[in-house]
Amino acid sequence: MGSKADPDYIQNLRLTKSLLIVTSLQRRNDLQAKLLVESFPGALEFEPLHELLIEEKAWQHVQALGLKPQMVFCHPKLLEAHPRVSLYYRGMAGLSIKAAKNYFGSLERLESGTNKAKLTSTKAVKMARTYNFYISSTIVNSTNWTLENGHRTVLATMGISLDGTMRNKVGVIAEDRIRRMVVEWIIELGLLIDPPMQLDQLPELLPKVFTLTGGVSMEFSSEPDISFIQNEELKAIVEIKGGIDPAGALERYGAAKKSFEHAVQRSSRCRNVYLGGLFTPELQRRIDSDRLVEKTYNIIALLNDETLRSEFFNELFHHTLRVV
Repeated sequence: MGSKADPDYIQNLRLTKSLLIVTSLQRRNDLQAKLLVESFPGALEFEPLHELLIEEKAWQHVQALGLKPQMVFCHPKLLEAHPRVSLYYRGMAGLSIKAAKNYFGSLERLESGTNKAKLTSTKAVKMARTYNFYISSTIVNSTNWTLENGHRTVLATMGISLDGTMRNKVGVIAEDRIRRMVVEWIIELGLLIDPPMQLDQLPELLPKVFTLTGGVSMEFSSEPDISFIQNEELKAIVEIKGGIDPAGALERYGAAKKSFEHAVQRSSRCRNVYLGGLFTPELQRRIDSDRLVEKTYNIIALLNDETLRSEFFNELFHHTLRVV
């Protein structure tokens, strides 16, 4: 008896990435922000330059090109009037969403164009100064910088943010597939006590806590992804990292390792299980040397190989929890 396999895991990841790219381009948020900058009707005073962290050499270069200053340098008044232009200037500065958050916190609502997004004058000044600092540095340290160069940087920066969004989506897809696989198997074996659920009626959003036979509580959270508590003792945790790019393999494991270390501190008998979308030789060496992980499984193989799934469930529910 086994849970339904999902043979299209990688295809789903590719389709998700394709959809993210296409919808992002269709929205043309960069073009909308650029048009707001171009059409701003108010007078903008950039002098004295040092107050907005604009370098004199950068200013002179932009003047020599005959460009409107606001097409290159950020002014807090423009930001206050249209917070979404942050996307344009952040791109000109070459700052990713993650990097910009380190300076001013969350920017997603501001850059989305929602009417509810408001920007205080203090934050607008801080953002303008930060963007201008990076923009000035780029111009001064580039050879023959042009506005076209700046616009290409905007698109490149959007790509970086899109890549970050994609990585988050990959994690969500992997977690959902694995969690549903576990819930389906529990229901099939009659181990679920609460909440009552049927295989053909699983909700789109799964509950966070399940009560199983044998005094077991199964919990879904962000850290760890799945935990099993039996008679108030943490018996096992499962970390799910669905990314399939080799470059990020060690980083993904590093994030999971924090959960494993915390689990062992909480309960020395806790068994840690790591599910990964891809295992590189270096990652496997790291896992073996850390000795924090009892078992590892490849997510794609786990979703497609019934024998491997049986081994996975046997490890958790027979050897660890003793409920089957």
